[in-house]
Amino acid sequence: MAKFSSFRQNSTLIRNGEWIRVGDEYDDLEINTRGFTDAYYDAQAARQRRAAQKYGGDERKLLTAERREINIECLIEHVLLEPPVRNLTDDAGVPVTADQFFDLLRDPDYPELFLACFKAAAQVGQQRAGVLDEAKGNSAPPLAGN
Repeated sequence: MAKFSSFRQNSTLIRNGEWIRVGDEYDDLEINTRGFTDAYYDAQAARQRRAAQKYGGDERKLLTAERREINIECLIEHVLLEPPVRNLTDDAGVPVTADQFFDLLRDPDYPELFLACFKAAAQVGQQRAGVLDEAKGNSAPPLAGN
């Protein structure tokens, strides 16, 4: 039987953020992000309403590219933290700056970075109590005198 505590999220982490290693498919890329907060959803809804004015206010008529642009800007403004990324370099091995990273997110040639940010934001505060307890059980005991 499911326990209600297994559905608990860490709302403090969702508001304040944390570093998230997105997944093996992204190598060791880490994103510094909040979760999807009310501020994100409110900003997204407001921008969609504004953008839909040219379609008579019908948000269903927004083009995919318009929605993507809105989502990216709301992600940058309300979800990603500074510095936004670790373990990402250019082809010469130079670490990517925050501004470069934001430009890459806006570039339609880098959709995987955009997806990585969304995946990371969705993971913030999601570690269940059982997972955390298991991780504690796998930790090495403290050294004597430390």
